Amino acid sequence: MSIPIKDNDFYSLHGMWGAFSCLALGRIGKGAGLVIGDVQPPHTSLFVGYRCRNGKPHLLPFSTGINVGLGEESYHSIDVPAKPPTPKPDCKWFASEEINRRISFSGEEWEAGALCFQVLSFFGKIPDPTQARPSELRSAVRPAILLKITFDNTKGREPMIGFFGLQGIRRPLSDSTNGVLAGFASGDGWGFATFPEKGTDEVMDWSVINTGLDKYVPMRRLAAEGAIRWNIGIGERKTVVVALGSYRDGIVTSGIRAHAYYTTLYKDLEEVLISALEEASESFKKTAILDNFLDNARISDERKFLIANAAHSYNASSELLLSESGEVLYVVNEGEYRMMNTLDLTVDQTFWELQWSPWTIRNELDFFIKQSSYIDRYGIAFSHDQGVADCFTPIGTSVYELPHLTDCFSYMSFEETLNWVLSACLYSYISNDHAWAEENVKVFHDCLSSLMARDKNKDGIMDTDSDRCGGGSEITTYDSLDISLGQARNNLYLGVKTWATYVCMDAFFTRLGATCIEDTKRARTAARLAANTICKKVIPGENFIPAVFESDNKSKIIPAVEGLIYPEFCGAQEAVAADGPYADFIQVLKRHLDAVLVPGVCLDSISGGWKLSSTSRNTWLSKIFINQYVAEKILGFSDDRVKRDAVHAIWLQKGSADWGATDQVDSSSGKDLGSRLYPRLVTSILWLLSPR
Repeated sequence: MSIPIKDNDFYSLHGMWGAFSCLALGRIGKGAGLVIGDVQPPHTSLFVGYRCRNGKPHLLPFSTGINVGLGEESYHSIDVPAKPPTPKPDCKWFASEEINRRISFSGEEWEAGALCFQVLSFFGKIPDPTQARPSELRSAVRPAILLKITFDNTKGREPMIGFFGLQGIRRPLSDSTNGVLAGFASGDGWGFATFPEKGTDEVMDWSVINTGLDKYVPMRRLAAEGAIRWNIGIGERKTVVVALGSYRDGIVTSGIRAHAYYTTLYKDLEEVLISALEEASESFKKTAILDNFLDNARISDERKFLIANAAHSYNASSELLLSESGEVLYVVNEGEYRMMNTLDLTVDQTFWELQWSPWTIRNELDFFIKQSSYIDRYGIAFSHDQGVADCFTPIGTSVYELPHLTDCFSYMSFEETLNWVLSACLYSYISNDHAWAEENVKVFHDCLSSLMARDKNKDGIMDTDSDRCGGGSEITTYDSLDISLGQARNNLYLGVKTWATYVCMDAFFTRLGATCIEDTKRARTAARLAANTICKKVIPGENFIPAVFESDNKSKIIPAVEGLIYPEFCGAQEAVAADGPYADFIQVLKRHLDAVLVPGVCLDSISGGWKLSSTSRNTWLSKIFINQYVAEKILGFSDDRVKRDAVHAIWLQKGSADWGATDQVDSSSGKDLGSRLYPRLVTSILWLLSPR
């Protein structure tokens, strides 16, 4: 079973985990195909469909209508009559209303006419490469996805030809595999293939749809379009499996020289494709388990869609590397921006990674200490990211942060330090990795001292900026919003997140026992100060807390409650309980959310979707999902104000259809405003989780 999609004209990314590669498709009449080292949908065409005898081919509409590469006319002499350009395909493209599109946890499915086209890209848990057997790793980190294509000619009265192909290819794979594979590749970088059987042919031509479906066509090896075709007899229903794979050999990064980890397991693209096809049956079993897991979840179809769509996009940005020194490095690239291991994404993606690959969080945390930490005037802090587009930055620097600024591109020293601590607390508690916690207790101690030093007036709230700002001021992860969420100093969102960090550190140090008594006391005292300060900021008679505690700010924000998510999953649930040690603080935040979650304030007056700030239409889906969880599961909201999932799903399916999983959208329409093709939407996994 899968989730039916009414508005089916939008992009999806189907990532190959750890390969920074994906199949992009879904926008009707737009490009589709494989992408490597990026997530931008290509301008090439994907051909999948069928033809009955000599009739017009019927295809799913994944075509730009643009020819790729030189056409036949480019090779004719000026001394002979001009050869006309390669004609447009004479075929029938299925219209949107003729297509049934369904999304599942493992992939998606398109049905039209006599065709069923399935993409299977998510296969579940990933083992730790430092501990797993090579056979396990070959299956788990193989840079490939699978297609299952069914051609139904059971009611037909004529023979059928089914086909699948892509533009941009350069060579047939039968050449390099002695006929073991039928398919095509673009150099050594990507390709698609099947195991041939009787009635399977490779077609390479100037236009595989115009001429490549004829009974006999010679291979035109100068052409850039290739397809596999199958013969389907009268009354026959045929299902074929096609593997799509990518391969980047050699050093693929700079700054820290590393190659793709999968190159230690596979020698070339052909080996990847053969392995994927050989293990297809086992892969299908894995996808069935995943799909049942999501199908059986007691949540709305809209939430199931948001989870599945996010999973595929997250995988597209993931990259597993092995450095020249032999160090395994896990990187999540930041969607369209391609920044590497952006720490304010890592903390939100931790919930996802702890479900499917807990070791990646440990790997990232250790790498942040080594590569991203630095010492400023107040102590240890962490940089925003580790580089961009496979180019690592020097130790303690990022590609994003600059001095002398007060908004976008300024430093996030304080919040990134919170983010490291929170990610570490989540990892150490949920994974029960006591040894790792003891090894890094000094880092926790130093982070606690650094955070407290940035609170000059000792009220628990950050009120001074890093000297790295050079006279500018620090910002938060909400960098593109207005002051209500963008300014770090005396910010309500960051204040509650700071309280949560102290609470989680209190729980962390308590678990370590007697050797951490002093740090336990310091964290607990700081948490109490932060909670008391925030409670005193409530506007009398209005039950809300201003977004910024200076400049007479009156903005109202939903993420005042965002920080409550961390104690819930760090073994400190009593801190967010209605009758717990912070009961008064929790009640203040609950009344605040009740006051701001109204139409025209933080419910958009046009769409009805969630606006994170009353003074900005720029709203972020990944953060909405976290705050929805807090509202429902922690604060007990159950009315229709929190059930806006249909609106949020439509934002992606219609408002941001050109970009698939988009994080920043206009709250009135869902139109993309930034953070396109993004991994962070996997915060939606929270709907499937329960705290330990």
